[in-house]
Amino acid sequence: MTIEGSRVGIVGGSIAGCAAAIALRRAGCDVTVYERTSSELEDRGLGIGIPVPVHEQVVDAGYVDAVMPVYRCRERQCLILDPDEPDSQRVIYRHTFDAVVNNWGLLWRNLRDRVRDEDYHQSLAVRHVIGEPDGGTVVTDEGSERFDVVVGADGYRSLTRPLIDPEATPKYAGYVLWRGTYPESSLDGPVPAALEERLVWVGMPRGHGVFYLIPDHEPGRRRVNWGVYGYVPTMSAFDAPPLLPPGSVSDELFEVLDQSLADVPPLFAELVRSTPRAELSLHPVYDTTIRSYTAGRVLVIGDAATITRPHSGAGATKALQDAIALERVCRESDTWEQALTAYDRARRPAGNEIVELGRRLGRAQVEQPSNWARMTLATFQENLFSGTFTIKHYEAGP
Repeated sequence: MTIEGSRVGIVGGSIAGCAAAIALRRAGCDVTVYERTSSELEDRGLGIGIPVPVHEQVVDAGYVDAVMPVYRCRERQCLILDPDEPDSQRVIYRHTFDAVVNNWGLLWRNLRDRVRDEDYHQSLAVRHVIGEPDGGTVVTDEGSERFDVVVGADGYRSLTRPLIDPEATPKYAGYVLWRGTYPESSLDGPVPAALEERLVWVGMPRGHGVFYLIPDHEPGRRRVNWGVYGYVPTMSAFDAPPLLPPGSVSDELFEVLDQSLADVPPLFAELVRSTPRAELSLHPVYDTTIRSYTAGRVLVIGDAATITRPHSGAGATKALQDAIALERVCRESDTWEQALTAYDRARRPAGNEIVELGRRLGRAQVEQPSNWARMTLATFQENLFSGTFTIKHYEAGP
């Protein structure tokens, strides 16, 4: 069957789903997007980093606006709580870190504006996806609809992933990521100078923290954004990814986070403690590889395919690159069979490689961390960032 004029159902309407809708509409398909939530997703304001070349790629391809608000990081500063002066911090390394930092909600809004309202069905949850050799059926509470192709863009809890690889289930890494964000105007004083055009990384005995600024929904304003990796003793295992969105963290769980801040320099511990509870969330860390990105006429994109640990900062990046690759193979192929084969060949190796990178970073930064204060440049580069970035060594300083 030819691609142009095909009917495609897309399960999920977040970043991956909207990007897929843009790609396939531009390839000549009629698209229908199913999004289960009833609210506008732009309210989700957590920070995400995208490498500069990828940001330029999606702008050049017309997926997002060049004027979309972003914050530019140019350096990563690595700190620890000074063991000799517990109330202060020690800079152990600085290195170049050229990245574009986004507000998740602003990026989603930019993509969503490129999807026609008549193609986007909000508050319509998909209950089942049925894969067939020459198409697929999407089942909702309102009935079922058959498509020539079905795209799974439904994230961690994907209904479509099991149709492609039943063994590709999310696997709990054994630790969690606390996250928070709030307007910089909420601070009692100015934003710490260390956050200006920088991402600050804080080493901890069993975990680490990251702190950076992102654009606010209000034009010209910024938000403090942070994440802290660690362990939650009272929740030793998760059989399936739970939902602990902002505002749902219990007092007991918050106490676990608060105790871990004893290993964080006071300036940054206070940034965490200043977070309104309604803006605090907890994300158990999962990952999985996958044996294929396609099966029959069903394909997956973003976190519905591979799930990578957040250390690699690749969730949104992977979804955008998947979409751009999907558009390209559709334009270059005469049939869906050719396009799907080419899409799997292009994206599966990359997706699985990012998962392995996240695992290496997780072992080095959380599960088996070194003594940060004693690390050399070579071991710091190899163990902490796996040689991903060019690291410049500076002598420890204030």
